[in-house]
Amino acid sequence: MLSPEKAGKEGACKSSSSQSHWKLKMDIKHVKDYIYWLYYQYLLITCSYVLEPWEQSMFHTITVTVFAMVVYTAYVFVPIHVRLAFEFFSQIFGGQPDSTVSIVN
Repeated sequence: MLSPEKAGKEGACKSSSSQSHWKLKMDIKHVKDYIYWLYYQYLLITCSYVLEPWEQSMFHTITVTVFAMVVYTAYVFVPIHVRLAFEFFSQIFGGQPDSTVSIVN
């Protein structure tokens, strides 16, 4: 037989386990609802909810393609421009020379 203390602890572990499982289900449900809400906001902002299904698919395809191209372009070209701007402003404001060997000679 289990003592009342052990039985209480086991029951607490089981309820704690089920509570964490329930909390996980609620968190997933909350995230899912939030994603649905964001999609609904997207539909409202773009007014694409009034389009026919084939028009919606074309519109979403074009939107995703343009967004992907903007992200790719930013990923490729922004670091290069930041580096060039840093070099430009470091030359203007008296940064260190390119080579310290030229100063020694």
